[in-house]
Amino acid sequence: MAEYIDKEAFLAKETKQYCSDCERRKGIKNGKRKIIYEIGEAPCRSCGINDVIDDIDSFPTSDDVKPVVRGKWEHFGSDVFRCSECGYGIQPWNIGVNFCPNCGADMREES
Repeated sequence: MAEYIDKEAFLAKETKQYCSDCERRKGIKNGKRKIIYEIGEAPCRSCGINDVIDDIDSFPTSDDVKPVVRGKWEHFGSDVFRCSECGYGIQPWNIGVNFCPNCGADMREES
């Protein structure tokens, strides 16, 4: 099964971790991030990570990913349970269903 990440959050974390001490050296050249060094300065770790960040930034994204909506069956009345997301009611003998048949909310316990 494919795994998905929040690309913007990942890039922000990596940039903060590897480039925070090098921000004064960053520059823009032809619309791309480039590192600018002063004469006599040794390159820092960001020159290698910048290539990785550029690769991730330009990698194509998937268009068919939807966030998982998590819900739970709430007791409602004497013989009915309902979805916490949409209010759809089911009978107690169907309580083992892992998703809401109306809205598709995932009813499994988060681990």
